[in-house]
Amino acid sequence: MLVDKNDLTTCSLSYVFSAFDGKWKPFIIWYLWSAPNGVCRYGELKRKIPWDISHKMFAQQLRELEEVKIVTRTEYDEKPLRVEYSLTEPGKLLAPAMLYLRDWGAEFGDNYTHEDMMNRTLGTKLDDALEYGYTSEALGKSISIRFDY
Repeated sequence: MLVDKNDLTTCSLSYVFSAFDGKWKPFIIWYLWSAPNGVCRYGELKRKIPWDISHKMFAQQLRELEEVKIVTRTEYDEKPLRVEYSLTEPGKLLAPAMLYLRDWGAEFGDNYTHEDMMNRTLGTKLDDALEYGYTSEALGKSISIRFDY
């Protein structure tokens, strides 16, 4: 039973942040969203992250995203073994929120200009806003976020 609606220990926000908590998880989600066909092989995905990350840490972050069903891992019975990663439907519903957070940081952070944000966004550019969205027919759910500027 909910005692205090502001108790964050029992709030779904705790689940959300623990699901993509970790230095590399937001980047993994970002790059999988932007990958051609939404699919990346392990090495390709690791190379896209522009910082030095150990194999152990990267594999751990991918496993944790897989455990919470944000990322799916597909193994192919080939020599050498081929492994591909992609976002699950729930992961695709999370991605627009990540895109919004990225552009929010660009708009209000010190390192970017508004022009840079507009050039790098993965949102849909409207006259006075950016829009992010995804509809999962498989889950019967959709997300739509609008960032007015």
